[in-house]
Amino acid sequence: MQQLSVPVATMGERVLGIDVGGTKIASGLVDPAGRTEQLHRVRVEGRGEQALAQVVAVARGYLERHPVAAVGVAVPGGVDPVSRTVVAAPNLGWTGLDLAGLLRAELGCAVTVENDGNAAAWAEHRFGAGAGSATTVLVTVGTGLGCGLVLGGRLHTGDRGLGGELGHLLLVPDGRACVCGSRGCWEQYASGSALAAEARDRGWSAAPFTAEDVLDAAAADPVAAEVVDRVASRLAHGLTVLGACFDAGRILLGGGLGTDPRFLGRVRAGLERIAPPSAVRTPVVVEAAALGVAAGVIGAADLAAAGFDRNVDTVRADGVPCHISSSRKQS
Repeated sequence: MQQLSVPVATMGERVLGIDVGGTKIASGLVDPAGRTEQLHRVRVEGRGEQALAQVVAVARGYLERHPVAAVGVAVPGGVDPVSRTVVAAPNLGWTGLDLAGLLRAELGCAVTVENDGNAAAWAEHRFGAGAGSATTVLVTVGTGLGCGLVLGGRLHTGDRGLGGELGHLLLVPDGRACVCGSRGCWEQYASGSALAAEARDRGWSAAPFTAEDVLDAAAADPVAAEVVDRVASRLAHGLTVLGACFDAGRILLGGGLGTDPRFLGRVRAGLERIAPPSAVRTPVVVEAAALGVAAGVIGAADLAAAGFDRNVDTVRADGVPCHISSSRKQS
């Protein structure tokens, strides 16, 4: 774990935050108080080099128009705590990628890279629903299941940068295959993709549908309702594990599915069934995260502003902002 101070970019400069997902790239300018502007979202158009080029293009688009103090990037995969390379981001086809180094060379700017779940948890801890608490546990339920931990006011990254990958807790022995290579991971049973998979297994519809379609139908369709309850219950089971491990006063749910009141209510009902309060069990209180889709952007930017990268002086002592020289601009 690394102790972080408040952002050092205190001269009114903004930091660029970029949250790279498997299907979208969110970006925006963030000030030292966590306020955002110029927020944008674009679809990821490819994998590997193509996805990398798109991240560079997004960053260039901002730096050519706005001076910023640093750039923070959140990625959907493990980040080595020493080298800061992306260990693996399977949804983007990145393995052993020195993303920070590549972006520094392309942009002529200080860059910090962190796991997206960690970045979002840090944002909620600093500016969102976790503010004022020493412990913030964030579980992001969207297409997949991401997590981030702030313990004792410190972002927990683990020895190998995989400390927040709780979506890969082995919940069901010999269960569904996961992209990580294991079987039975929590993500495969408690996420948007899990909701769609459960519905397909039940033969819910022959037409293409999404997790949101299943949730929309749950109010009137008994099969859809059963599917949603099953996924919510699987999520609740995992949350009881986190509650026991971290003694968190509350666990935050983020992501499109996790913050939907219809799904959140079913998760709370599942917790009441499987983990009633007792003298030896920490009550699991679940609340919706506050920062929405901007959490990864805000967290990545704030980590960059705080100089989270131990190997690089990410914000110059003289406060001179980043910029792209004319020789680096695209024609």
